[in-house]
Amino acid sequence: EKLRDYPLKELIPPLAARIDLTFESNRDEAVILEGLLVASSMRTVYSVPQHRQYLRGGYPSEPFLGEAAARAIYRNCRIEALGGADRTQWTEEAIDKIIAIYKDRIPSAVSGWSKQGLIDKGNRGELVARILCTLAHDISILKNCSFVGRYINDRLSFSQMIPVINFLRALIAKDHIEAVLKARPSNMNGIALEEAFKGAVVHFTQFVKGGDKSTITDEGMYLLFLRAAAIHGYRTMDNTDLVIPVCLPCKDNPNRWCMTAIFIQVNIRVDIDAQKTFEFFTTPITKDHSERPYITIAMELEGLKPEQKKARQPKVQPMSEAIIHETRELQLSPPVAGPLDQVSSPTDVRQNKQKSPSRETHPRHEIFITGCSSQVYNVVGTESYSDLLAPKDMLAEHPRKGTYFDAIMQMKPYWKADSSYGWAEMENGSRLGANMIKHGKDLDDALRVSTQSTAPRISEKV
Repeated sequence: EKLRDYPLKELIPPLAARIDLTFESNRDEAVILEGLLVASSMRTVYSVPQHRQYLRGGYPSEPFLGEAAARAIYRNCRIEALGGADRTQWTEEAIDKIIAIYKDRIPSAVSGWSKQGLIDKGNRGELVARILCTLAHDISILKNCSFVGRYINDRLSFSQMIPVINFLRALIAKDHIEAVLKARPSNMNGIALEEAFKGAVVHFTQFVKGGDKSTITDEGMYLLFLRAAAIHGYRTMDNTDLVIPVCLPCKDNPNRWCMTAIFIQVNIRVDIDAQKTFEFFTTPITKDHSERPYITIAMELEGLKPEQKKARQPKVQPMSEAIIHETRELQLSPPVAGPLDQVSSPTDVRQNKQKSPSRETHPRHEIFITGCSSQVYNVVGTESYSDLLAPKDMLAEHPRKGTYFDAIMQMKPYWKADSSYGWAEMENGSRLGANMIKHGKDLDDALRVSTQSTAPRISEKV
């Protein structure tokens, strides 16, 4: 009874293990909660500072733990969607109901805990990206399971390897996935993504922190692949935030020379040369896999206003790069037709770039996604990610809005149009919300006193 009734609290332990939640160290309730997870939910204490005000904990990358957490989430969503009956037949309709609960329940749970100050959001976009990828992983398994016609139970395995193509189909909206799969490498001439990754698989049930660049190598990916883990940067990796191991088809058992990866950038867009940036690839001992394709996904998740999400449908560039945009209200220029009359984004500076001969060995397939709604992501339901993505200022939690909030803004806790500039008078109009003085008004007195405020009013003189 030390904690109040948190929303969907039964999902805290499994989601903390799978998406690697870090709890706030400056909230007593969060510190108590983490202690309870250590006591009863297999969370591990890594360190306790000398002052003993909080602890530093997490979940080691244990495959059995990740599988157990995935099954716990599945069971919670299954019961919510279908009830507790164990003799419900596994049909496509039942699967769709479970998936709909996944899409709404998981972001709702994390958002609720974030609002109550329990979890450290850190990089907000990176947290959302981990949720999206975890949803794509689980939904891909649900969509492609072989249990149709049988009775539903909780013995579904989430540790199975997933084809890369199925993972991308689960992640990216149906309106755009075909264009993505037909995209060709951006750094050289090559085959389409769908062909390049035919037979390739991903294998991860949880995200773990990457401490340095040693993990971003084919050897590191191989070892993470064996433990069913993907990595996130935890503020330590440049140019990429998440890395998901990918195993290409190989003649024998998986090894480092058949490993590649999906590199995910959040709210940044820079070219990733896996070999030049990370020295990712080891020279193979045979000619097999001397050219290993890899995927980069740039997720621009933040910065869209609610009204912008209701604009026209997204535009896609399925040429050498796949570019997915959730449309914005303001377009800087009209859409430009590409060489094959395909629509490209006016905001992408490389929309009409010409391919030049490249010395790079490994084909890079680039995907750019702008926005965070069901227009561009197949794993987004009716629950919005806006609360998780919205930047928080010092007054975000103020309980009283309206005139009370306006009065606070008059004290200028931070400067913002229009509330911070209403005390000034500008003769030629104002961009910032200052009062406008009509032309010809007597301006002999530069200093004016407001009848509504004790603060002096200062106007421009011409």
